[in-house]
Amino acid sequence: MKKELIINKSNTIIVILAGGQSRRFGGGYKTLYKLNNIPILDRIIQNFKKLKIELVLNVNSNEDQFAKTGLHLIKDEHENFQGPLAGIYSSMKWVLESRKNIEWIFTSPSDTPFIDNNLVDKFLKTKYIDKTKIILASSSNKTHPVIGMWHISLFKSLEDFLVKENRKIMLWVEEQNYEILNFENKIYFFNINTQADLAEAIKIEKSLKIQ
Repeated sequence: MKKELIINKSNTIIVILAGGQSRRFGGGYKTLYKLNNIPILDRIIQNFKKLKIELVLNVNSNEDQFAKTGLHLIKDEHENFQGPLAGIYSSMKWVLESRKNIEWIFTSPSDTPFIDNNLVDKFLKTKYIDKTKIILASSSNKTHPVIGMWHISLFKSLEDFLVKENRKIMLWVEEQNYEILNFENKIYFFNINTQADLAEAIKIEKSLKIQ
């Protein structure tokens, strides 16, 4: 009988990656913009808080604004906006130093207003192959590499990868034991990159309320 892996909720932490530059949005921090009078980041935080799992933020700057959330802020170890992998690396480093009981980090982007606790619940309730170290979300045959579970034991591997100035998540993921977890609900993964996306998100929310 093959040994299976089940992720223990008590050994998991959630990191919202909010270290991007929002270039396509026109600058600033898109996650702080309001969607129907509620900041995108606040929506994500409120949804995840239902899980009763520690929640932290990975940031690059504008710390005063992010500090208002009341969450612990993890600043990127690598400067100049090195991308999501740098945020994952910085989070792993902080966990190893400050949260000795944590084995898994769940990461979420900060621009996906409809992501919620049900998605994380599925990660926690699914059984995986014993040696799996990364689980990534997928929908409609598209992998979403920023939404997933990362085992803390991968810290050194990721550190070595970043030293080579590599930033492509899947390039590193494919070197590890990983699995893909499929979701039928595509709305989870709607992300806001532009002002037009924000307008579309307002329409989506209205349609969800009607249903």
